[in-house]
Amino acid sequence: MRAKRAAGDREVIRLGVIGGGMMSQVGHLPFFVSDPRCEVVAVAESRPSLVAALTGDFGVARVVPHHREILGDPDIDAVVISAPRPATALITEEALEAGKHVLAEKPMALTSGDAARLVDLAREKGLTYAVGFMKRYDPGIEAGRAVFSDLIDTGRLGTLLAARFHDFSRNYAMAPPAHTRPAESRAERFPTSDACPAWLPAAYQGDWGWFLNAGSHDLNLIHFFFPDTVDVVAAAHPCPGAIAAILRWRDVAITLEVVKSAIGVWREGAEFVFENGCLTLDIPSPMAVDGVTRARLEENIDQPTSRMLETGSGWSFARQASGFLGALSGGSPPAATGADALRDMRLNDAIWKRIVAADD
Repeated sequence: MRAKRAAGDREVIRLGVIGGGMMSQVGHLPFFVSDPRCEVVAVAESRPSLVAALTGDFGVARVVPHHREILGDPDIDAVVISAPRPATALITEEALEAGKHVLAEKPMALTSGDAARLVDLAREKGLTYAVGFMKRYDPGIEAGRAVFSDLIDTGRLGTLLAARFHDFSRNYAMAPPAHTRPAESRAERFPTSDACPAWLPAAYQGDWGWFLNAGSHDLNLIHFFFPDTVDVVAAAHPCPGAIAAILRWRDVAITLEVVKSAIGVWREGAEFVFENGCLTLDIPSPMAVDGVTRARLEENIDQPTSRMLETGSGWSFARQASGFLGALSGGSPPAATGADALRDMRLNDAIWKRIVAADD
């Protein structure tokens, strides 16, 4: 990694941000501009109303109209990509080719073929490639995963019988933190890639895009808790806006339910049912700045007990930014790497292939 400036005894990472919209303003810039380990050198954004917000609200000294101005700057070490979903893969490819470390918003690509090429390219270039599955940084999910791993290793509550992941939310169920909305359309459009794989029939393409975006967090959390091979047993798409799947890890059935429902509250979570107890996760809206997953452990060994797990604090977006900078500074790898996200893309493919086959 190239260090361009020093703050005290520490090297400072020079960062570029591609995209100045809502997610960039809410989930990335506040944490990078305030972290002494990095300097936000430039943001690529062409919409005048957002340029004013980036310079005024975040103190960004240099806003450029085109992302290639950032990628062509040899003094920039890493980039955060917060662009429209159809553009993410191509911009990531350009960034890796330019020798930049990358944190890209999810989904990493729209097809697993494109995703695999990005992972291979990052490996060939020796670059850090992280994908924005910030829920892996949620302190409650971290605590729940640690307890779950211990229960699997020790067998203290007996055999794991079943697991369930569900997501019944169409929008954030709350207003995002304050940010500036653009007053105009982009004059400069990003390059885009194919919206779905060639094997997917046209009738499924709308919900493919929705599920790849909304359901990708759930697939990523499944792999976070079950890092071994997860197979698809069955999948159904009974109506628009609803996906259900039965997965298998070893001898354990995992059910996944993702529904496009605006019920006014955020409903997402996971349950892990053992012979003598249950671990339950209640996951907050991504826009809940002070929200941390509530993790409850119920045990029935000598007598029934129930307790909330102790967790740390901190918004997952803030902790994700810190984790990315830590990885670039020689610390632990990002919690969600490109290779991790590629596994999610392939699981997504397997679910949809089951759906298509069942409907034939």
